[in-house]
Amino acid sequence: MVFVASLVLNIVLIRYSHTLKLIDKPNHRSLHKVEKSRSGGVAIFISFMLGILLLGIEVSPCLLVAFMVIFALGIYDDIKEISFRVKFFWIIVATTILYAGGYYIDSIGVFAGVDLAMPSFVAYLFLLFAVVGFVNAMNLIDGIDGLSAGIGIVILASFAYVGFKYNDSFLLYTPLVLIASLVGFLLLNWHPSRVFMGDTGSLSLGFVIAVLSIYAINMDYVSAVTILLLAAVPVLDTLIVMVRRVRQKRSPFSPDRTHIHHIVLASQRGDVRKTSSILILLQLIFVYVGLGFKARDDIYTLGVFVMLFVLFYMFLTPKSVKKEADL
Repeated sequence: MVFVASLVLNIVLIRYSHTLKLIDKPNHRSLHKVEKSRSGGVAIFISFMLGILLLGIEVSPCLLVAFMVIFALGIYDDIKEISFRVKFFWIIVATTILYAGGYYIDSIGVFAGVDLAMPSFVAYLFLLFAVVGFVNAMNLIDGIDGLSAGIGIVILASFAYVGFKYNDSFLLYTPLVLIASLVGFLLLNWHPSRVFMGDTGSLSLGFVIAVLSIYAINMDYVSAVTILLLAAVPVLDTLIVMVRRVRQKRSPFSPDRTHIHHIVLASQRGDVRKTSSILILLQLIFVYVGLGFKARDDIYTLGVFVMLFVLFYMFLTPKSVKKEADL
């Protein structure tokens, strides 16, 4: 039902995209050369909420309000293209609503036998950093056909597996509903695409994954550090790009075309399908490692992630960029 709703809504919204002003016009950083609809996120979110309603999944008022703030932000951004400062402000507002509703973590994990618990104010700041950072990461990874939806499906499937393992209906059915919505969209977004998810889709997707992460951590199903592996591709991509920009003495938020999908796409001679498939498979491997890692101390999991960061930075930073950063 959710899949069908998503597919039908996508088809209808594509037809009326110009009327709704949900059109993505190509620019100097775009990989597409013609105008395309960016209405996919609207269809994804509406079908997702429809599934939540039909399955009777219990969603707190605070969580519902936070979802709607992100959804409204995404639509406005897709129509007006607001600055990243305004975008961050409203993501912070939505995150603060999460905190007020009890969606936060009070411990980073156990390192060398020490539980790194956080006082309330520090927990709030950590929540802001984590949610804003990850929502932005999912927004940045949405650069080529099929990639963001494919990565999102893999990450959501990992939470559904955890929900199934611990017999937790919220953690099982919530990601499954969103997966169904994404699959309906992906049929029209796989290269050559007819529609993009836009900021409405990428922001909403990132925010829902952040909520599921907080819930899974609080239920002690996974550790906070394990999330770094379950969402490794978007997290690594964002960290590497920001470190690279800082080394070049540029703003970490300045746009460019050195994201992981740009570099892999160049290595695959512009084959979009192959590039998306490679990165989705890579995310699947990271999920497998994250769910299968049995270390009792989070320092080992963090060590694996740091090693991945170093390796990816070395292999995914063009030589010209490295020389420029060393000057």
